[in-house]
Amino acid sequence: MEFAGWNGFGITLFLLVILMKMMKRLNWLLCMAVLIGISCVQKENKTEKDAEDTEEIPYYLKGYESYGLEPQINGDNIRASKAAYEWYRDATFGMFIHWGIYSVEGKNEWEMEQRQWQIADYEELAPKFNPVDFDAKEWVALAKEAGMKYMVITSKHHDGFAMWATKHGDWNIMDRTPYKKDIIKALAEECQKQGIAFGLYHSHLDWHHPDYFPRGKTGWKNGRPESGDINKYLDYMNAQVEELSSGEYGPISSWWFDGVWDIEKGVDWRFKETYDIIHKNLPHSMIGNNRFSVPQFGEDYQVFERSLPGHDTYAANTKEVSQFPLESADTMNKHWGYNAEDKAFKSTKELVHYLVRAAGINGNLLLNVGPPPTGKFQTEVINSLKEIGQWNRKYGESVFNTRGGPMAEQPWGVMMQGKEGGKTYLHILDYPKTKLLDVPVTGKVTKVTLFGGGQEVPFTLNGHLQLDLSGVVMDDVDTILVIEKEGALSPVQP
Repeated sequence: MEFAGWNGFGITLFLLVILMKMMKRLNWLLCMAVLIGISCVQKENKTEKDAEDTEEIPYYLKGYESYGLEPQINGDNIRASKAAYEWYRDATFGMFIHWGIYSVEGKNEWEMEQRQWQIADYEELAPKFNPVDFDAKEWVALAKEAGMKYMVITSKHHDGFAMWATKHGDWNIMDRTPYKKDIIKALAEECQKQGIAFGLYHSHLDWHHPDYFPRGKTGWKNGRPESGDINKYLDYMNAQVEELSSGEYGPISSWWFDGVWDIEKGVDWRFKETYDIIHKNLPHSMIGNNRFSVPQFGEDYQVFERSLPGHDTYAANTKEVSQFPLESADTMNKHWGYNAEDKAFKSTKELVHYLVRAAGINGNLLLNVGPPPTGKFQTEVINSLKEIGQWNRKYGESVFNTRGGPMAEQPWGVMMQGKEGGKTYLHILDYPKTKLLDVPVTGKVTKVTLFGGGQEVPFTLNGHLQLDLSGVVMDDVDTILVIEKEGALSPVQP
């Protein structure tokens, strides 16, 4: 209980006087003990009340409270909060990290399957994994310098190896490697310190666990028994998911599930159970698991691998684009996991174009890094991310916190609009064939200027917007124009 205008000491003194008058024969020590107990109970109750009144908001969602912090309920499906959806759409750019004991071989994350390693032989990689050069602070700082807003790392890939201090089995970084440190916790804590959201990739497929059965498309020749109970395996997997979502690893911003494609029929993956564990523990955690379909079962965002949303550049993706938040995941070179011989890194220009085009069609870019077993990023990765960061610091206003349209994506570029009536940006990514560029939008355009410089660009309106670029020095990477208008622009159908 509380008394207006009184603090704890005042209340205690008041009660002491009353007790003295009413119980003159009461032992003073007993009296003091009673009053101290009352005071402690008051303090404890007030602390509990304050905790109840203060809703736990993840650090990365500060400022998004007005969008709604309650989980979204649709029938028996629980989905993340609207605040999380809005944040995710604003985030735009993230770092994907594929890292595990497979990096020791310097091939890729599918090493166990592609070389058909027996489990016993593959387990010998673990004692060789000792990333003494790993520095969580450096990794997160580089992501932040690049302009990335979130990070997603493999907690468990298809080899089943846990990169955290799991209590469920000993096939993990603490029990099997000389490094004996919790990589996931180190990155989660550092992300929170630097204000970057932290997420996890987690595999349903497991080439190591004896109960991952029946056999799917992979893992036929690694020495596992020709029997098993998939429900025992899913109990194990869900126990690990519960462990990761318990709060010990902070507010996990997103989950990138993978591997259910391995067994296409005859298995109940118990999606609802897994997703409910996450959403009940972490109501703002975004779940993705669906390169083959639009989100379902309580999933929160749609994933496209090696492809922009709706682009048919990678066969595993569905062509259907949902109204859920969207994400494209792709590599900086040709591999997800570390490959010592792969030097085919995409240029900074290519990666900027990828980011801009993703944002122009309302998607995020989750750009992958495959670190070497030492834990130190390759020089090419570091340099490229720093160059992207330089570009984002100069031009990021035209990409982050925007929404695509109203112009549909064009071969030469995309259009974005700031949220809630903000500026409209036209990104010309490829040189047009003519200095008169037809932009398929209509509306009351009042002015067009070059981003950052203020140079006016002549234009005409005749059923659509036409720009005269004859006086514009085109940028080698991305020529950005700012379109001022009265009212909204509308798309013009070709």
